[in-house]
Amino acid sequence: MAKQQVPPRDPGAIDWRRKDAYRKDFSRHANLAFLIKSFGIGVIALAVPIVLPLVGGYAGHYSISYFYHVPATRDLFVGLLWALGLFLVLFQGFGRAENLLLSAAGVLLILVAMVPTGIEQCTDTAVDWHEGFAFAFFACLFVVALGFSKRRLKYILWSPLRERFARAYNLAGCLMIGLPSAAWGISQWQGSDCGHAVYWTEAAAIGAFAFYWFVKTIEYKRLLGLSLKAIWRRLVG
Repeated sequence: MAKQQVPPRDPGAIDWRRKDAYRKDFSRHANLAFLIKSFGIGVIALAVPIVLPLVGGYAGHYSISYFYHVPATRDLFVGLLWALGLFLVLFQGFGRAENLLLSAAGVLLILVAMVPTGIEQCTDTAVDWHEGFAFAFFACLFVVALGFSKRRLKYILWSPLRERFARAYNLAGCLMIGLPSAAWGISQWQGSDCGHAVYWTEAAAIGAFAFYWFVKTIEYKRLLGLSLKAIWRRLVG
């Protein structure tokens, strides 16, 4: 007669004979979650300049920040920026300094959402708190893109691919600091005759932010050796 296995008395006990399988399965799902979070930040960012005018209208709205004052999009504007800010705070970089910068960027983006720009368009002659928080947010990402993101590229052995990633990070970083500066310069230059140039320059800056996270997702996919099929299965099932 076969000996009956007695269940453990400790409810937290784990069958450590299968610990390698547990760890492998957990690591695979954790890597996928990490990759999906990176991709999701880019998707949400890319949606901001597209969804807001679709819901709140395009005519007469000359900056993305002004959608805070549009009744149909105020909650949407705040919600999208809060989501991005929280993702940045929760996202784990590969070092304490990178984590601090990403967390600071997340907090600054939440402040951008909670401290609105003035309701009068084309009248500002100086940087207000809202614009200051936005500049600081992009400055943090500029430092991360140029100073930290390229440190992991040494693990990519094929030099042409490594150089492409480095150029992509350099481009994203420069755009994330140059385009917000250009948007402010355009607003000062056009004055009371401002049009949608500021909006599209700000939209391009957000697009550069999204581009950075898409590049990071592709890099992580390479480094982690994950397939698109596995990512898709995780997303849909």
